[in-house]
Amino acid sequence: MRPGSPARRWILSGLLSLFFLPLSPLGGQEWNSSRALELMDRARALRQGSFQDPEFRSYSSQARGYVYFFLEREDTDERVLVKTDQLALEVYWKSPDQTRQRIVGRRDEKSLPTNIHYHLDHLLVVQDEFGDRIQIGGGDEVEAVLHPAAPGSEAHYDFLLSDSVTVTLQGGRETVRVYEVRVRPRDFQEPGFVGSVFLDRSSGAIVRMDFTFTPASYEDPYLDYIRISLENGLWLGRHWLPHRQELEIRREVPYLDIPAGSVIRGWFDIRDYEINPPLAPSFFQGSTVTTVPQEARESFPFEEGLHAHLDTEGLSPTPKMEEIESLAVSLARDRYLSGLQGLRLHLPPPMISSLLRYNRSEGLYLGGGISYGFSPSLGLSALGGYALGRERPLLRLQLRGGERYARTGVEGYLNHPRALAAPEPISGVLNSLSALTLEEDYQDLVFTSGARLFHTWPLGRSWTLAGEVRWEEHRTPRNVVSDDPSSSHFRPVLATEDGRWLSLEMEARHSPSPRGLFLNPRVLLGYFGDRSFASLEGQAGWDREWMNRDLSFLAELRGGVLVGSDPPRQSLFLLGGRGTLPGYPHHSRVGDAYWLLRLEGSRDLVSPWARLRLFGAAGGTRFQGQPLPPGWPDPSASSPLASVGLGLGLGWDVLRLDLARGLGEEGEWQLILSVNPDFWPWL
Repeated sequence: MRPGSPARRWILSGLLSLFFLPLSPLGGQEWNSSRALELMDRARALRQGSFQDPEFRSYSSQARGYVYFFLEREDTDERVLVKTDQLALEVYWKSPDQTRQRIVGRRDEKSLPTNIHYHLDHLLVVQDEFGDRIQIGGGDEVEAVLHPAAPGSEAHYDFLLSDSVTVTLQGGRETVRVYEVRVRPRDFQEPGFVGSVFLDRSSGAIVRMDFTFTPASYEDPYLDYIRISLENGLWLGRHWLPHRQELEIRREVPYLDIPAGSVIRGWFDIRDYEINPPLAPSFFQGSTVTTVPQEARESFPFEEGLHAHLDTEGLSPTPKMEEIESLAVSLARDRYLSGLQGLRLHLPPPMISSLLRYNRSEGLYLGGGISYGFSPSLGLSALGGYALGRERPLLRLQLRGGERYARTGVEGYLNHPRALAAPEPISGVLNSLSALTLEEDYQDLVFTSGARLFHTWPLGRSWTLAGEVRWEEHRTPRNVVSDDPSSSHFRPVLATEDGRWLSLEMEARHSPSPRGLFLNPRVLLGYFGDRSFASLEGQAGWDREWMNRDLSFLAELRGGVLVGSDPPRQSLFLLGGRGTLPGYPHHSRVGDAYWLLRLEGSRDLVSPWARLRLFGAAGGTRFQGQPLPPGWPDPSASSPLASVGLGLGLGWDVLRLDLARGLGEEGEWQLILSVNPDFWPWL
């Protein structure tokens, strides 16, 4: 098949269609139809008081909620909890528009050091669906976005009658038929609401609103997005009052493109309504928000534990927030929804090590990069640097699917270092410090030049399928920091094979469930030179944390096997030392098949300053391949190894000090300093 043949062009077109699948249009539906405008007119009139019930004069209610602050990696499902707040409120309203809320209970706990202070409205219930002008963060985040049912909104928004659906109310006790009206601003360059309004078919009242904002709505340059869901409940058969509310706010550094950001996620349940309680006019005088004394707030008898919902639900995105994202993307089409800058400095993970690192195969490396978003569906990032010891440049260019398809793209690279073994044994910064001061380099690399194409398919809420095609030229590393390697304290550099690599890799990733179960099988089909091979690998386990008890437990089983008569040396599996079998020399076992079992339990001793860890590991390798060159471990060693250890996590379990002992003949005592793996992408 010639390069320019119609068949080749057809295949290329099909691949591009598969990897950069466009959003399905809202075809066959009419914006601003007479029925959609009529429904919004009815909702607008109801909100302005034209149909108020004279017998409905006031209400009081109780609200319970949580606010979580955590760090999130956008390119993975990893989330690190920083702070948890639990709240109890008393909520009051009196006709026509008097409101008051009182914070009667609040307790919090920091999982990591932080000085965050929330805007007051992040800790309160939204009444009257924000009023005619939506304001978030006291105006510091969103100043005054026109409500889709406010006077004059018909000149600012387009409305689409999407469907008539059934909504379940108040924990499944009641259902009601509603109209879903989708809303988008006529000019996406202006502040505006993007989402859906659900209207009661019989009265036109707002039952639910799910929405986000246009980028022009954001006053804070650090804001990536804000997503909100407000759900009302039906009381006494005719009053639609706040019932369930969710808020999610994500921030990043505005001029720095890193795959990490901070997220505030809050939600409230509003219950125990009393209709028409006697509320004196003087009750609403003064501040609309008050609090009881601190001692009373902290001693409030909450019905649930501080971490009750995290222990059962985790930090994964809620279905409601995922639905808002999908809807907003379909409504915005080719327009940006993120409030972040288009041109930014680019630091891929591990972030600090992509700027500065040191190891025996590169010497001192200096680098940096930039990124630019051409459109919501296309972004470019460029990374460059120079390895002074190796005297070679590193270049990497990547085209991604922008904010819409962040896990889809094509990448080209020159002299890119790729680690030989997984899991990574150490963070990048600690490895550089260890190599500089102790001549202990725990990384084994191969240098690659070529290209890769990658894409991730969602398979429901819990599973994703990640695919990657790689075409590369491989070059073996050497010790570039010692003129006489025989006198160096560094481990010998593992000599890989030079040649052309072509592979297809597929990995099914299971997001950790609230109960902590996970499963990640992976298969790779490859060619190296004129040899074909395959790799089957996976991990499964249970990773559970009971935050109310300050207790966590991990059980993980990894394994893999290479299939083929002569797979390349860089595809072999390595075990031993930190990251796999502590208490044995680092990477002292090699095989074309392996298994590894890890167990770990930890509990706070003095929260948050000291955390005790107990751990154990067992594993083994098998080797049936060609003889290996000097410097590689002895492939004939195949007896199982086991180790145990005791560790101490210091300062919110960020810094770790472990004492490990190998139980076999090769075993030794090892004192290991490390950083919590949650922070390795930053290091």
